[in-house]
Amino acid sequence: MASSNPTAKDSPAERFQFIAIQGPDDAKDQTQRRVARSHAVKQALGRKRKQQQESKDNFRVMNLKDRPRKSGKQGPVKQTTHTGTLAGPLCRLSAGTLDPFQAFAVDLSRLQTLLGDYRARQAPEPVFSIAEELSFQDFQSVFRTGFGDPALLNAVMLSLAFAATGGSIDLECLRYQSQAISHIRQRMNRLREAVTETTIGTILLLAGVEARLGMRSQVQLHMGAVQGLLKMCRADGIYLTPGIKRAIFWQDLNSSILTGSRRIYDHTTFSELQWTRDPFVPNFFRLPPGFQTRSDLLTTELMQVLEDLHALQCIRDVPHYTKGDPMLMAYINNHTASIQSRLMSLQNVSSVQECCCLAAYNCSVMLCCTVWCALVVPSHISSQLLAKLQQTNDDPVWDEHPELLLWLVYIGGAFAPTGAVRSEYVSLLRLMNATRFRSLYRSWPELLAILKQFIWTEKAFLSPVKALWEEAVN
Repeated sequence: MASSNPTAKDSPAERFQFIAIQGPDDAKDQTQRRVARSHAVKQALGRKRKQQQESKDNFRVMNLKDRPRKSGKQGPVKQTTHTGTLAGPLCRLSAGTLDPFQAFAVDLSRLQTLLGDYRARQAPEPVFSIAEELSFQDFQSVFRTGFGDPALLNAVMLSLAFAATGGSIDLECLRYQSQAISHIRQRMNRLREAVTETTIGTILLLAGVEARLGMRSQVQLHMGAVQGLLKMCRADGIYLTPGIKRAIFWQDLNSSILTGSRRIYDHTTFSELQWTRDPFVPNFFRLPPGFQTRSDLLTTELMQVLEDLHALQCIRDVPHYTKGDPMLMAYINNHTASIQSRLMSLQNVSSVQECCCLAAYNCSVMLCCTVWCALVVPSHISSQLLAKLQQTNDDPVWDEHPELLLWLVYIGGAFAPTGAVRSEYVSLLRLMNATRFRSLYRSWPELLAILKQFIWTEKAFLSPVKALWEEAVN
């Protein structure tokens, strides 16, 4: 006896289920009937599932290698990759918690397309990451949930779409922003229900987009709302994940850099970000010789930060340094947080110290946390440093310390993207070569010897700095 439900692509083994019958009474056996009926139902469901998949009436879990097709005329969606990053499957974004039977608030095929864009994949930083080396801060570790929260999902889509446009708001972004804000407003009417990682994360993502747009008042409004929710958490003894606390710190810091908003948190606020020097590598924590000979220009606090920055450089230069160990990366992230938070808090007692703080900040970003903020923060810092260097160009202090000035200009210009700011750095270098430096430091070996006296790592700095040098000498 055979139960048959053939389809064009089924193999004979998939189309038939053979049931042995020794006599006429066996055909009436309940077990055999159940087997036949189960096989028939299974085949019918399989055929129906294939029809739904072809018509897209159901949800299919797909990865970035799949090719979504909405119509016969649509071509394949190409996956964009970038050296040093891992795209990963779509389900990694929510750590495998996507529910195929759940009605989502957005089009997941659009989410998949955005995740194939390098710029978009960086967008949620520093709230959460889909990069393998930052697995300690992935979606699940931050939110402990899937994509069932409509406010959070719309905020994620806003962040991704905003980054994919290159930092401008279009109709798609406005739609996601409006939906996220609407959901948050409804939730804030029931404050006890609003105290969750997903609510805080949604607000942080909104603030991140506003920071890139320079909307200081909106950033302060949203970060103030986060502060209020945290106070409620402490009062009610509500547990929040280390990941969301880390996200709060970094979004507050980065937003302050980009907009000048008032900082609410620092590196000592959350115990999860506490960092101390490693006593087993004391040689790492020392002041580079270029700063040692100019210690009279710097405060004690800045010299201590520069010592910690030199240690970060040493970690980056370790031959077997990898970005895959979550505990190591969390430790390095805390190390970086301590450096950047203190640099932002230092009193600018002189123009030299202010320039050194800005250059040191750029170094700390490019050493170990490019996945977090390399798209926007270094270029912004470079612009600030350029303005300060141009403002103090005639200061006689630079005539006494040309090597320090040289390091500052190259660190600022090397990480400025192609455009007006980078062109002005090139012009500044050419002017200095013709006046203050004259024939000094013109060759690449001479320049490299000077730069190595300060914060320097060939792994992270060599290529962009040499590219700037070539532009300046040509």
